[in-house]
Amino acid sequence: MRDGKIRIGIMGLGQIGRQLYHLALEKNEIDIVAVADIGKPEIIEYLLKSDGFDEPSCHLQDNYLVSAKFRTRMLQLARPEEVPWDVLDVDCVVDATRRYRRRPDGERDVGAGARRVILASLPSEPIDRIVIPGVNEGNAAGADRMISAGSATTNAFALLLQSV
Repeated sequence: MRDGKIRIGIMGLGQIGRQLYHLALEKNEIDIVAVADIGKPEIIEYLLKSDGFDEPSCHLQDNYLVSAKFRTRMLQLARPEEVPWDVLDVDCVVDATRRYRRRPDGERDVGAGARRVILASLPSEPIDRIVIPGVNEGNAAGADRMISAGSATTNAFALLLQSV
């Protein structure tokens, strides 16, 4: 954390990654400091501006996506071990690719300097914890390094069960 803000790196700026970016623009506690994606930064900027949300006031400048809240380093990289999370001083990496769902994948992010990895999908093998909001978020522990936020289906089902 720097200046009391959580410094987030996003692996994959597809639909889930872009939604996270939009949500971070609404919060003062989060800085999206880096995005690693195989897509060209110009295309990612265009997709962010045409998502159907209120248009974010961001623009691409020298490989940074600049908004009123934060500057996001755009990296055209494909694999976790290629991203210098330590140099970028990232607290947490959100893997929104659905591609890297195994423990060794998350360990590569940690090896590259991420303090914690959150999967935006279910893991394909056991990791430290799966946290489903409204079900077991109180079970998360500071020692957890690899956490899954479940899946859209799992979270919707948890909400359904709560209302019954």
